[in-house]
Amino acid sequence: MGNEQSQLKGVEINKKAIQVTDYWSVYNGELPNTNGTVGNISIFQGETLVSGQFWTNQNPLERAIKNLKIYRHPSILRYHASWSKGSLMMLGTERCRPLVKCLSVTSDVQICLGLRNVLCALIFLLEQASVRHLSISMLAIYVTDDGAWRLSGFEHLWRTNDFNQTLLEKSQPYRYPKSIDPAELSNKGLALEQYAFGVMCEEILHNKTDANIPSVEDFKAYCGTHLKHANPAMRPNLSAVLLHPIFNHDFILIHSFLTELPLKSPQAKQEFFISLADRLRLFDPETVAEQMGSLLLSRIVLLDTTAQLCLTPYVLRPKSDDLSPALFTPKLFSAYMLPRVRQVFCVQDAQIRLTLLEYFPAYVEFFAKEDLRDHILPQLLLGIKDTNDVLVAKTLLCLADLVPILGSAVVIGGHRSKIFADGRPQGIPDVGNAWSAVRSITPVIGSGEFLSGSPVPDTGADTNASFASVMMNQSSFNLVLPERLSPEGEDIYQTNSDVELQVDEWSDWENDTAEQRVQGQTARSEPVATVDRDQPLDQGDSTQQQGTGAASNDSSSAATVTGASSERFDIKVQPSTKKGDPGEEFDFFKDMEPVIQKANVLLIAEDESVGNFTAHESREAAGERLNPPDENRNEPRQETQRLKGIGNDKEEEVPLVSSSRLEIKVDEMEATEDGWGDEGNEDW
Repeated sequence: MGNEQSQLKGVEINKKAIQVTDYWSVYNGELPNTNGTVGNISIFQGETLVSGQFWTNQNPLERAIKNLKIYRHPSILRYHASWSKGSLMMLGTERCRPLVKCLSVTSDVQICLGLRNVLCALIFLLEQASVRHLSISMLAIYVTDDGAWRLSGFEHLWRTNDFNQTLLEKSQPYRYPKSIDPAELSNKGLALEQYAFGVMCEEILHNKTDANIPSVEDFKAYCGTHLKHANPAMRPNLSAVLLHPIFNHDFILIHSFLTELPLKSPQAKQEFFISLADRLRLFDPETVAEQMGSLLLSRIVLLDTTAQLCLTPYVLRPKSDDLSPALFTPKLFSAYMLPRVRQVFCVQDAQIRLTLLEYFPAYVEFFAKEDLRDHILPQLLLGIKDTNDVLVAKTLLCLADLVPILGSAVVIGGHRSKIFADGRPQGIPDVGNAWSAVRSITPVIGSGEFLSGSPVPDTGADTNASFASVMMNQSSFNLVLPERLSPEGEDIYQTNSDVELQVDEWSDWENDTAEQRVQGQTARSEPVATVDRDQPLDQGDSTQQQGTGAASNDSSSAATVTGASSERFDIKVQPSTKKGDPGEEFDFFKDMEPVIQKANVLLIAEDESVGNFTAHESREAAGERLNPPDENRNEPRQETQRLKGIGNDKEEEVPLVSSSRLEIKVDEMEATEDGWGDEGNEDW
């Protein structure tokens, strides 16, 4: 018998009883499972000592516990555990309710299936287990959470060898009076189970017609004529009652086949599953889901190869539209199938888990977020640790389906960082094209939750006005794109997609040269002399200022650039000593050895007047541009002396540029290979 050691650990019993009888009270209880889920059970609680002459030797609850532990059948109330607590005897069974309290809300199909379940349990007890059940009535029937009927009342269950006339007489005051055959004592208890079953069926079906249950009128007549026959020898065996049409309706046959599936041959199961989906479509979908939902997702069905091909796809895929071949609508699937799927997810069988993962994208959206987070996600995370590569691969795909629902932080954890950046160029939005500036670093994967926080305009509003407001707030673009990682490219916030700026990271002197070139382009309207770009920067600027015929304002700009360049190199430019002044001339190229190639000069003699300019006239013209005449100066042309060869008395001819044609003509230009003149080279 039970004791303290067999007590269910962690069980919680509701304080409110759902049924109170002369022998016990029934309570709802919850039992935590090893996988973290909570199982629903029922607790039968009764006193150890019960008044009555019949129960002197044994407590009724104690006897019921003993019989439930011995006789097991799918239609018999399932035993879990039993224990004693003080003066109380405790029995734990599957969660159930008394039939008398829920018969009014039981459907016609449930009634028909329930009567068949009870009949099958009685056939097992009487014809196979060789025991006698003396208390067959509605009081001995309980209904499980899925609507299945279970036979109980095992306190009045006796072995055939222990059954006698004395036992029959003593038990009558404790049994249901209407189920007692008036002539059972004279008949020595012969076929009293058939009589009691007939009485129970009449009470349950008294207000049912053929419109509710097929052949129900004929069955009620059958009960009164055969099951309650005055001659107990004329009463049929219970196995013969099972052949009545009321228990052979197509829906009943399907349900019974699924219930007895382990007993069927492989060939019979193959033929059954091939046509099962089409047969189920002939009945009300809600009735099918309510009565067969658990059977269609049972372990033996999910493991059957034929069922995996011909049945499971239509069970685990909810209807998407009216033309879908699926069996259940999303509403029915959520109400009846999802709870069973959640239970099956806890089964650690590779083939069953692979079947559930195969159709996971079809039903995952119907789960509540709490169920996904608390039940489904832990099971998936457990699956990725398995050694089966196929199971791990499918599990990872299902985890990806959870990301848009639960978020990546819940699925893979919160310890993440920004690693990938959007390298696409950020262009200036076109006001005429409303969607030209829509940017998203997160791809849209069929769900609105995947849209990023980029400035997407409202389709119902004026798109031009929307993007005009976006353009006024330039910070919104900075929030969309992250900074590009060096050295892949420059800062994307500084450029746009229309113009690609190639910024080379060189030293400052190259940037100064670029500034010099830009400054030189501003004076293209005036003729300038050709200057070799390979010569030093400061000397090149000085030559450009002194040897060209540019205007005075251009010369001032060039001098400004030269001064700025000199300051960058920390070169202090000292004023050069004129040729007529005392002292020596300052040598800018004292530590440098220039290598200047000979300039290629193209001679074009289209205009005779231009070609006949003499070197003297050229020098005077250049001198006048650089140093206009000043009445207060004694040497108005003193600056022109610098155009001569440095340290050389020989005058040097300078090329002139025609301002009208911008063409260079040089008459009889004499130059050495180094380009500096014939004399005075020893000073360099």
